[in-house]
Order: sequence, then structure tokens, then C-alpha cells
Amino acid sequence: MGGLSIPESLYASDKFIVWNQKLRDHEVKFHWVGYTGDLKVKENITKLMNMVSKHHKLLKFNIISYDYYMLTDSGRPESVVSQIVYSKFPERLIYGLLRRYGRDIHIDARVCIEHSTEYKDIGLNETIKEQLNVQSIYRGEQFNVSSSSLIPKGQEIGIELTDLLLGFVRTIILNEPDSKSKAVSAKNSLIVELLKNREFYSFLESFRLFEWSRSRELHESSFGDYIQVFLSNHHDKFV
Repeated sequence: MGGLSIPESLYASDKFIVWNQKLRDHEVKFHWVGYTGDLKVKENITKLMNMVSKHHKLLKFNIISYDYYMLTDSGRPESVVSQIVYSKFPERLIYGLLRRYGRDIHIDARVCIEHSTEYKDIGLNETIKEQLNVQSIYRGEQFNVSSSSLIPKGQEIGIELTDLLLGFVRTIILNEPDSKSKAVSAKNSLIVELLKNREFYSFLESFRLFEWSRSRELHESSFGDYIQVFLSNHHDKFV
């Protein structure tokens, strides 16, 4: 699960507006799960990442990695598991992006969440706004969530970008050999190629990865270590 913060001034710039329009006009698609090396998809992903990487110092990307089977095997009722996955984790993820700004910095946040049946059924867009604003007051943080919406696929480039970056993260963490399948080989090759761009490498290194495994709190791990191990298995392509 991942969350990306983008300054409104950047997201409203021509750079992102152009991509939003292409997305809504169905000129571009970024289906990482089904990516097998299609040249047009590869070109679109590369262009988007090159653009985003130029502004990576303005962006924040947080990830929560958890074992769903560990949750379901815990003996807890399904309703409790769903509450953790579809409410607690998203709230912690977004809170982590908004907290700890300086006392003279005031953040007004517009939260966009990819639409899903699970989120819609619990009204996450409504409850998360309230939960985050309560947290802000209670903990003395300098942010306010002014709106929170469930956004369908194909409408906001920010949603597609978040989904794509999560796909990269999963591929890097799994670190599967090229020999497993054509799709795995294509994904590995594209990520290695993108990592040759120093700005993109720096962007991925800045990701904050939190892992959960039945502990009392989320444990932060170095995503940079995952990148290093991934590249060590594909060094022939990287050099």
C-alpha cells in the first residue's frame, strides 16, 4: 500500500495537466501488472518517470508492506482484519505524509484515494478526513485535510503514478529472476533501465518503507537496501 504527496502548485502545472488530459483521453495506459515489454507502454512509463524524477525533491512516497495471510491467520474476526487493512493502514500512510512539518508551515491537503468496493463500503473518503483532522489537532500538527475523494482509475495521473510506483516497489522487493517469465524479465529490465537515471535512482532511494508483521508498531526499513540487492542480481544490465 502506498501514498504519494505532490505539491498543489506542481500538480496544477502544465507538466501534470498534459498527462492528466492524455489519461482521460485514453491516449496513455500504465498497467504494470500486465506489462510484458510493450514498446508504447514502455515509452509512456519512461517519459512519465523522467518528468517526475526532475521534481523528485518536491515529492514524498511512503509504503506499508504487510502480510495479508499473517493477518487472516491471526484468529481475529474478518471485520477486524478489514478494519486494519482498509481503514487503519490508509490512515497511518497518509498521516505519515502530512506530519512533522515546521510550526510555521501550514498544510492544506486534498486526499485522493483510488476507488475500490472495499473503500466505498466503509466510506473511507469520509472517515479518513475526520480521523486525520482529529489526529492533527490532538498531536499538534500543522495540517488540515480539506477534502477526501475516491477516484476511479483513468481520471487522475496522481493515482496512476502511485499505482505504478507501487508496482516498481513490489518488483524490486520480490526480486524474481528473469527466467521466471517474459513478464518478470520485461519488468526487471525496464526498472534497471530507469535506475540508470540518477534522478530516478535518488527518487526511489527517498521512499520510506514501513513493514508490519504482528508487531506493536510499523517498522521502518531501508528501501535503498532493497534497490541495492535488486541491482546486484541484475548488475550486467545496469553497468
